Amino acid sequence: MQRTVRVIEAYVPGLSERPTVWYERLQATAAAALRAQGLEIALLAMPNDETLMWLVWGRPDQLDPGPVVAEVIQREVTSASGSAVIERAIDARFVWLESDGKA
Repeated sequence: MQRTVRVIEAYVPGLSERPTVWYERLQATAAAALRAQGLEIALLAMPNDETLMWLVWGRPDQLDPGPVVAEVIQREVTSASGSAVIERAIDARFVWLESDGKA
């Protein structure tokens, strides 16, 4: 199965000083805000790089969710961290095989 995935990179100063629960709350809040748009997200945190990588995908027939995603992530990260966020968005293809239950 292939899906178009929006990848958003956010720079967050002081990220390495955040506890694990902070990342979990941030991901949950952003996921709830995007769920209404039919989008799903995953968060890859790289504390030593002070970088958050967000992977966002929706239905195969969905139009580009980029502007909505960027706005939500910008808002959530800024409000959660109290700092400025620099975001860069790129498009990618996320390819995976769904398990048919036979192994």
